[in-house]
Amino acid sequence: MKYKYQISRSVNGEEWNNNLHKFHAATFLQTYEYISEHPGSEIPIFVSVLDENNQIVGQLGLKIIKTAETYSGKTLQKFLNIFSAIIRRAIWIYGPLISSSHLHDRTAILEQILTALDEIGETFDLVHLEGHTPSLDNEVDSNYKNTFNKFNYSSVEEITFVVDLKKTIDELWKDLPRKSRGDVNRAKRRNVVVKELETFDEINQYFMLNVEWAKSKGLVLADLNYEINKLWKNHNLGIEKVLLAYQDSKLISGMRIGCFNNIAYTNYAVNSYSVKSNLGGSLLNWFALEWAKNRNMKFYDFSGGTLADTISENNNTENTSDDMENIRELEFTPDEETHTLLFYKTKWGGSPKKYYDFKKIRKKNTYKIYSLLFKLLVLYHKIIKH
Repeated sequence: MKYKYQISRSVNGEEWNNNLHKFHAATFLQTYEYISEHPGSEIPIFVSVLDENNQIVGQLGLKIIKTAETYSGKTLQKFLNIFSAIIRRAIWIYGPLISSSHLHDRTAILEQILTALDEIGETFDLVHLEGHTPSLDNEVDSNYKNTFNKFNYSSVEEITFVVDLKKTIDELWKDLPRKSRGDVNRAKRRNVVVKELETFDEINQYFMLNVEWAKSKGLVLADLNYEINKLWKNHNLGIEKVLLAYQDSKLISGMRIGCFNNIAYTNYAVNSYSVKSNLGGSLLNWFALEWAKNRNMKFYDFSGGTLADTISENNNTENTSDDMENIRELEFTPDEETHTLLFYKTKWGGSPKKYYDFKKIRKKNTYKIYSLLFKLLVLYHKIIKH
């Protein structure tokens, strides 16, 4: 079977999403709505692979990032704009998507996508390309990794936690660690209640939590009106939902959930800094599981991150299947925020699922400067405390 690829900067959104349903691992993160252009800062790219009958057998949506942050202060953004050529890169999440289970065909389709990515890198003069494989694609094997390696990609193993929603509500509750159940019950005793967003005014309330967080870091939302209207549109389409946690009628936490292909995905969560011992997030996580179960979702993906460099002080080997089964016992590096957050996600009953972060550096010296700038940004955020 011969295959060919197509690269587009614009597509029919409904057709793109309908084709995504061919792939069991397709999530909100590969939808037209997620990939679609953010004015001034991103360029959407849609890659399709067609067979000899012009049937789509592979898809990948990605973004060309032209600026560094959705959140930025005026001084920071001026600084970043100076280095726009250094930070131009391509990113994707939970792709590529390949319909075939046959090894030879999967490899051939993947090679077409990687060839398309090479063309995109050249066309947009990118510093690097980076993306995460689908967490629910169980056929990402050594051959798949070797194909990426052949195209000069490096890889890092990452992990997410996915809940199988075939379980009953009682079974889901029993799967939670005792502390998580305790936090949920304490939240209820403290008059924390959760509801699904219903009105445009509630969208504004939700974004005020984002503004509060950004202000604590000396930042502002680059285009607040755009973000509000885009989320409201996605909400009405049913492709993204927002859950809101209130305590004594005051909004204290919010969670955005991507909804596609009967897979729910935690897209973003934010908490108010004005509430001490905020338990809104705990109740939101449990409510999200119930909410997804009651809407006949198949899986809930809490999203993931990179594992700590070591499993224990005496273990410097790669992770084994036994390690994955005992992942909740891992100690995460306390100084790394991503590791702490990942550890928190182990507490909601999900099974660990491996996926990979693949990266191709096209300009090594420029990438070194980019990496330094990124570290400076991280340091900037740590210094600016609420």
